[in-house]
Amino acid sequence: MNYRVMNKQVFEQAQLRSVSDVPFTEEELQNGMMLAVSKGDAELALYLVEVDGQKKFEVRWDDSQEFFTGWYSAWENFTWCLNITGN
Repeated sequence: MNYRVMNKQVFEQAQLRSVSDVPFTEEELQNGMMLAVSKGDAELALYLVEVDGQKKFEVRWDDSQEFFTGWYSAWENFTWCLNITGN
């Protein structure tokens, strides 16, 4: 596994059902909740964020970021980036 899960409970919930009920701390509202991070590149991470009152997934890598409403799209993007960092 070339990534580390940072919040196992929410990471697993995201795979099975909606994350709309996940509570955020004040800091997480500002910065997002990190769910996973690359072991090879600490700049690559998968977050759960709140945008205009809606929970979304965000893949951050270096100075880029992409938002996704669904887990599978976000996970696919994150793992694609992981494969790039591994090469």
